[in-house]
Amino acid sequence: MRGTIRISIRRADAQKNLAPQFMTYEIEAEAEMTVLDALNSIFYGSDSTLAYRRYRCGRKLCRSCEVKLDGKVTRGCATLLRPGGKYTLEPARPEALIRDLVCDFDSPPISSER
Repeated sequence: MRGTIRISIRRADAQKNLAPQFMTYEIEAEAEMTVLDALNSIFYGSDSTLAYRRYRCGRKLCRSCEVKLDGKVTRGCATLLRPGGKYTLEPARPEALIRDLVCDFDSPPISSER
């Protein structure tokens, strides 16, 4: 199942008041890979400016690798991407954005109830 995985990542920095922009990356993959493995491949292979949480507990418990994949919040350590697929990654909590895919998980979420 060899092929290319295409990922568009929302890039932004909360300290710089620049409009967010999407950057697209292509990764050659021999088989399915996790979101976190794909981000590692981008960071170490082509763009070391990408900010994301590299820690992984390995048990889907800590939530440090949470991202929004195609509009749905998911754990990057356990979610698989398939060769030939096209995906969009955004921060899991854009209201608590630090930079790129890194959010402040200690800040309380914004409630949708009023």
